[in-house]
Amino acid sequence: MNVVIVGRPNVGKSSIFNRLLGKKRSLVLDVAGVTRDRIVEPATWWVRGKEIKLNLIDTGGLGDGHFKEEIALQVQTALKEASVILFVMDIREGLTSGDQEVFHELRKSGALGKIPMIGVLNKADNENLDEEATPFYELGLDMIFPVSAEHALGIDDLKDLVVDFANGPAKETDDEDESDEDRDEIDENVIIEDAPEAIEEKVARIPHIAIIGQPNVGKSTLLNAICGEKRSIVSPIAGTTVDSIDTKINWRGQDFILIDTAGIRRKNKTEQGIEVLSVVQSRKTLERADVALLVMDGEKGVYDQDEKIAGLIEEAGCSVIMVMNKWDLQEDNDEFSQKLAEEELRKKIRFLGYAPLVFTTATKGLGLDRLHRMIEYVNEQRRVKIATREITDFIRAEIDVYNPFNARFYMVHQSGRNPPTFVAHVSDPKKVHFSLARHLIKAIRKKWGYLGTPIRFHFLKAKNSREK
Repeated sequence: MNVVIVGRPNVGKSSIFNRLLGKKRSLVLDVAGVTRDRIVEPATWWVRGKEIKLNLIDTGGLGDGHFKEEIALQVQTALKEASVILFVMDIREGLTSGDQEVFHELRKSGALGKIPMIGVLNKADNENLDEEATPFYELGLDMIFPVSAEHALGIDDLKDLVVDFANGPAKETDDEDESDEDRDEIDENVIIEDAPEAIEEKVARIPHIAIIGQPNVGKSTLLNAICGEKRSIVSPIAGTTVDSIDTKINWRGQDFILIDTAGIRRKNKTEQGIEVLSVVQSRKTLERADVALLVMDGEKGVYDQDEKIAGLIEEAGCSVIMVMNKWDLQEDNDEFSQKLAEEELRKKIRFLGYAPLVFTTATKGLGLDRLHRMIEYVNEQRRVKIATREITDFIRAEIDVYNPFNARFYMVHQSGRNPPTFVAHVSDPKKVHFSLARHLIKAIRKKWGYLGTPIRFHFLKAKNSREK
């Protein structure tokens, strides 16, 4: 089954693509002289307790002035392979001329009427926007369905719809009284059950490990040491595009994909053009990596730029291991031990307190055994899944310990694992003080670990029957 995502630019296609895929995936950069390709990724969904394997196909925004013809060609190619089409639009902006142009292209392609097409209205994170969906029905699509990719609202139901449409025409229902709002009602005494077999996603994925840091900290040397041989590394030369380089290796019996990146310099030292693109590409690399190795110079210590790169890693939701390389250069320094170096690092990059630290000397192969074990462990921790009943009961117990504004928690569920993301349905999100959110994240780490991995927590206003 091939699910193709189309739409005009800036409607959230890639966000929906990432949500349906269950992880962040970098998209090809829109750079002058380069055609934006479609992105094809295999995915595994659990729908009604059944394992569904499919291909998700993301496409460039139709109507883009720079690459209009090239992107249209890529979309046409994707449509020939489509089982279901997701036509993404922005419910907040309404039906625009850009949407109508995309619809016209779909009709010209012959897909309309031949391939099931769902109009996905993104950014529907407010129930008051329901009335805004009315104009979209004039397109005559098979289904109009609102979602919020940012908050993961409606994504699971969208998966159900896709599978139904792929298996045949959608079935009509006479039960007009059952609305999405009714199905979403939450009672704090309700018994929460998880779908059997659906907790664990059996997705075979080779861990993607990004090596990132400032220039000249030993990133390429570390890559060579792990690979056991010298690999060609692309250098940032004026006039040449610098891409992240993927290298598949078998390291101590396990497959990995190592992603080497160009060094990220301070902004005022970054040349215009090629180096700027290298920084953008490094950001994109982090979005598709499972674990990032933040490589720092053990001889020179920690710089402000290391802290900024650490911020990029956390922002991308990537797990992280801090690597202090070139540590052999400190062997003769009796006053500077690993303990002191770690204390200095922790003070400088406080927000990565959950990240482990490994000391290496890549030129001599020192510290690689520990680094390998840590990568395996952090990648395993990243994929921990907590059942809805278990996390709900745990959070309710924790708010009895600390809850400064008495926010009421109805249900908590884990909406994603890349990174671990939790959604709490509460009486009033404004009553969830930042210190409470911090307390809950610390409590989750203490019980379940998530070593080296950022945790996301979203608080949504619950739609419970009493308030209605």
